Amino acid sequence: MKHSKIFLFILPLFLGLFYGCSDTPTKEPPTLTVKEKSLTFEAGKTQRSISIVTNMDSWTFAVEPAAAEWLSAIKSGNNLVIAVKENTEMESRSGKIMISAGNLTETVTVEQIGQAPAILVSSEIFTVEAEGGEIDLEITSNIEYEIIVPSDADWIHQVETLTRAMVTRAYKFKADWNAGEQERQVEILIKHTSGNPQKKVLVIQKGHTGYSGGDTEGIKDDIKVPVSSGKASSYQSGSNIEKSFDGDMNTLYHSNWSNTAPDYFPITLDYFFENQECIDYLVYYPRTEGYNGRFKEVEIWVKTEDNPTYVKVMDYDFKGSSIPTRVVFEKPVEKPLAIRFVVKSGVGDGQGFASCAEMEFYRRNPDNFDVLTVFSDATCSELRPGITLTEIGKIPVSLYRNIALYLYNGNYPKEFRIQEYRAWPHPDDWAKTNKTSTYSLLDNPTGISVSQGEELVVFVGKTNGYTLSIKVQDLNKPNGDGYGNASFYPLSEGMNKLKMKNKGLVYVFYHTPDYKVAPPVKIHFATGQVNGYYDSRKHQPSDWARLLNAAKDSYFDVLGEYAHLTFPTEDFKTYAGNDGPELIAAYDDLVWLEQDFMGLMKYNRHPVNRAYFHVMYTSYMYSTSYRTAYNVSTTSSILKLSTLKSSPWGPAHELGHTNQTRPGFKWLGMTEVSNNVHSLYVQTQWGNPSRLESESMGRFNNRYEKAYYNSFVNDTPHPGESDVFCKLVSLWQLQLYLAEACGYTDFYKDFYEQIRIKPDKPTAGEQQLEFVKTVCEVAQKDLTDFFMKWGYLTPFDAEIDDYGKGRLTVTQHQIDEIVAEIKSKNFPLVTDKIEYICDSNKQYFKNKSSVQKGTATKNGTSVSMSGWKNVVAYEVYEGGKLVFVSNKDSFTLDNPFTSSTKVYAVAYNGDKTEVTF
Repeated sequence: MKHSKIFLFILPLFLGLFYGCSDTPTKEPPTLTVKEKSLTFEAGKTQRSISIVTNMDSWTFAVEPAAAEWLSAIKSGNNLVIAVKENTEMESRSGKIMISAGNLTETVTVEQIGQAPAILVSSEIFTVEAEGGEIDLEITSNIEYEIIVPSDADWIHQVETLTRAMVTRAYKFKADWNAGEQERQVEILIKHTSGNPQKKVLVIQKGHTGYSGGDTEGIKDDIKVPVSSGKASSYQSGSNIEKSFDGDMNTLYHSNWSNTAPDYFPITLDYFFENQECIDYLVYYPRTEGYNGRFKEVEIWVKTEDNPTYVKVMDYDFKGSSIPTRVVFEKPVEKPLAIRFVVKSGVGDGQGFASCAEMEFYRRNPDNFDVLTVFSDATCSELRPGITLTEIGKIPVSLYRNIALYLYNGNYPKEFRIQEYRAWPHPDDWAKTNKTSTYSLLDNPTGISVSQGEELVVFVGKTNGYTLSIKVQDLNKPNGDGYGNASFYPLSEGMNKLKMKNKGLVYVFYHTPDYKVAPPVKIHFATGQVNGYYDSRKHQPSDWARLLNAAKDSYFDVLGEYAHLTFPTEDFKTYAGNDGPELIAAYDDLVWLEQDFMGLMKYNRHPVNRAYFHVMYTSYMYSTSYRTAYNVSTTSSILKLSTLKSSPWGPAHELGHTNQTRPGFKWLGMTEVSNNVHSLYVQTQWGNPSRLESESMGRFNNRYEKAYYNSFVNDTPHPGESDVFCKLVSLWQLQLYLAEACGYTDFYKDFYEQIRIKPDKPTAGEQQLEFVKTVCEVAQKDLTDFFMKWGYLTPFDAEIDDYGKGRLTVTQHQIDEIVAEIKSKNFPLVTDKIEYICDSNKQYFKNKSSVQKGTATKNGTSVSMSGWKNVVAYEVYEGGKLVFVSNKDSFTLDNPFTSSTKVYAVAYNGDKTEVTF
């Protein structure tokens, strides 16, 4: 399906190409969990039940034959009831029960005490994490015993005793936090009060072997303040204000669809509260689908028990963003009665609308640990001076404790977890000014990867009133494009605890028109996994292998000054494992070449945002808002430096779409044409032959021949030409003649600038004629003969399908007017045969070379020249009618020679020399 905002990479070679990524849901892997794998029993007949947890349809068990005489079990729902007969023997006995679900198996060991004095323990070895934790030790004995913990093991404590039966008792021990990097051990001795028998239980506690976050349970969520009711001054039936606080992101409030009244705005939304302590901040969630009604300019008013009259507390511009926004009150709203939004503008046709998926209100949880008692600021990125290990050990939240420990030891992994993020302009603003599509929104990668359902803890420094958020993007979307496979979360100063809706890589959004003066914001990602990225501006080429090989996520970010790539990590390793820095440098050059070609450097319009190139799993290649996307099957060529340098057309073509200046150089019918001037420029600047000249097209030697035939033999006007590469020829000839033959190297730079600054013409026909006039004005030459030959100045009126149907009309009256205007400027008339200039003959125009005769042979429809020099084209006439044109020394006619067939060798200035056979 065609879409007006997506531009496909069109090549006959690739038409109908599809890829075999299955979108069949992956079946959940089988699980089997048995928590109690070691049981001890007294000597008498008794039984106990253990829980079996599995996602399989059924599970089975089997008692080992050697123990079947005294040990048995039965299933009871999701439990296994284990029974033992009385042990009348002196010695203890042991048996095993195997539990199976699918191909998974767990073993439960059962021990039963005998008549002789004995001590049984549920396990003789326990392993505890460095964070510390509890140990549940079960002891079964028929004698009095004592438990001895060595006096020098002050890190482990018995905290509780629970009696299970007369001879079985459960003990709970607690291991303290281990601040060291080495593991530590202790043997707990259980012995008869008079000596023997005895048992030893070994407790091993791991050391800290590298920061990996910590338990976030000690960090309490902020408290959601419930809305008791609401009221809206405008709403559409079925989309009333209650939809904005029903807890369902798929429903929404929407203002009345009829928005033509002059007093439609402002729209007032009131949210009411009952018996609430305070509100510290709110979160506005725009609609999840569509765009109508996303808030722009809003006033926020409050009413409290102490002041039951509405008071304005702030103006806020949501800028029509699709991303959830957190708005923090400068002072908490104490004892709130109502919060009012006066929506002054919103996104949408006409005047716009107002809409809201959810509006949530929160107060901060007062029970959270005060990080400023240990850390120097709210980012938790540095310790306060003088903090000791003892003080760190007393921090009640393991995450904070771990951060403090690694900061104290000087080995906290700061490289990607703690960074300062700069402000960027929003690409929409630059695109609007320069009449192009949009560059990247993802210029602030974090190098952090998260899992679905993970709680991401983010500490944010001073934002100075600017709005920040994060995007979590998962490009892994089989048969689809993962750019939109994402979730967004607003950020505010201090601690942010966010539940991840999807897995993926994390990017910071910090966009503002004040990007030049807005200060960087320090952000600390305390959880999540470090994936890293490579940025040629901050890393050395020698860092490439280290960073790429350390990546944990399936995708990896590679950034340069102008370009940003996100592709599978393994593909980077396979195709760019040894030359990643050179690869991103090539993409930087590709982007720079296109921007320089269109005068963005010359006129100080260089986009600050990068061009974003990423992998996807549908279609082949395309360009759309904020990015260009490439099927995973293409990575072997676009990530392999040598192939990219020799065949840059794909990325250059798609970025060309982004850079198309509209509508002045992208009127109806030009979507797949004017972007390819960029492609040709990059292709030839990198030393490759021009595609127009190197591609054979069936009976035609190249695209020039076909274009000549269509335009000069068949008289096809420019808008009616269906071959986009034939349409491209004349645009490239302007570059070859004006820039390369005449030395006006800035021609296209200056042309683009005129398109940017001139008012846009309202119709496609007028835009085409304005293009002709602008080229003549910029070149200071009368090129009307050139444009007439190519059909730009030919009457035309027809429907054109260019990613959507439209009508292009050029009348003779309009043509006469535009030609007269050009003629009135008295530009020198160009008489050179520039309709025949091509990549291989441009020097004849530059050097003004005359034709030198050679010889010629013919055989049926085939013609071959030998020894001819400085010929820009061969024209073939039949009875005075032009029937064929070629820029090659050998060509094939439609029909055999007749007595009236004549062939002429044409010089740069139009002089003709007849070819004799």
